[in-house]
Amino acid sequence: MPAPHTPPEIRSWTMSDGYAIHGRLWPPQRDARPSAGFIYVHGIQSHGGWFEWSASLLAQTGNPVLLPDRRGSGLNRQDPGDTPAAQRWLADIDELAAWLETQYAIERFGVVGVSWGGKLAVAWALRNNERVERLLLVAPGLFPAVNLGIIGRWRVGLALLCGGHRPFPIPLDDPRLFTDNPARQAFINDDPLKLTHATARFLYQSSKLDRQLAKAAPGSLRVPVTLALATRDRIIRNSPTERWLRRLAAQPVTLRVFPAAHTLEFEEPVAAFEDFVRQWAAGGP
Repeated sequence: MPAPHTPPEIRSWTMSDGYAIHGRLWPPQRDARPSAGFIYVHGIQSHGGWFEWSASLLAQTGNPVLLPDRRGSGLNRQDPGDTPAAQRWLADIDELAAWLETQYAIERFGVVGVSWGGKLAVAWALRNNERVERLLLVAPGLFPAVNLGIIGRWRVGLALLCGGHRPFPIPLDDPRLFTDNPARQAFINDDPLKLTHATARFLYQSSKLDRQLAKAAPGSLRVPVTLALATRDRIIRNSPTERWLRRLAAQPVTLRVFPAAHTLEFEEPVAAFEDFVRQWAAGGP
C-alpha cells in the first residue's frame, strides 16, 4: 500500500476489562487546535497497518486520528480472533473515544469504517448520533458476498455448545478477493499480522451485531453518511448495502463508486481515492 504521508505513533490503551489495545495514533499537528477527532475501524482480516496511508490523509487536517487494532487482531496478540461479546467491541470504541476527548479537548468525531469494520462503525454511530460529526463507510461489510456456508454455520453452532473458543478459518484466504494489484496481493499473502481464524464466539457475536443492525429503525442514523463502493467488489454486495443505508440514514447518503476491487487504497491508480478521502476529511461530501 502507499506509504503514509506521516508515520503514526504506536500506542496502547488498557480497557476497563484489563485488555490492552494497541494501535496507531496521529496526534494533532504542533500548535493546532483540533476541532474534532477521527476514529478509524478496520476489517475482519486486516489491521491498522493496512490503512496507515488513508489515515495519514485524515491527519493532514490537523485533527488527531486514532486507528486502533481491534482486540484479538493485528498488534493485539492476546486472545487472537476472539471477543467476549459484540458490546465489548463497541465499549472499546467508547473508551478510546473518551481518551481522545480527554487528551485533546474534543467533543465530536469523524468515523471511518472499512469492510467488516463498517458495520461496527454504523453500530457505534447509531449509539452516538450526537457525537459523530460524519461517517465514511468504505466497502462496508453489511451484506457480505462471502460466508461460512450452511455446514460452516452448523459447526460454529456446535462449537458454541463447548464454550465457543474453537477457531474457524475466515473465508477470505484468497488475496485476490481484496485487490487486483499483484504487489498488494503479495503483501496480504505474506502479512504475519493478518487474522486468518476467528473463534466460534467471535463469529456468533458478529452475526448478533448483524441482527441488531437489522432491527435499527429507518431514519435512526442521524449523521451525514458517505458511502464508497467498488465496482469489482467480491467480498460485499453493493446493491443491498446502498439500499439499506439509504433507508437507515435520516439524511441523503453521498455515494461514490470506484472502478476497483474491495480494498480501495490497494488499487491503482490511487489518485481518485486520495482526492475523495481528502475532500471528506476536510468536511466535504
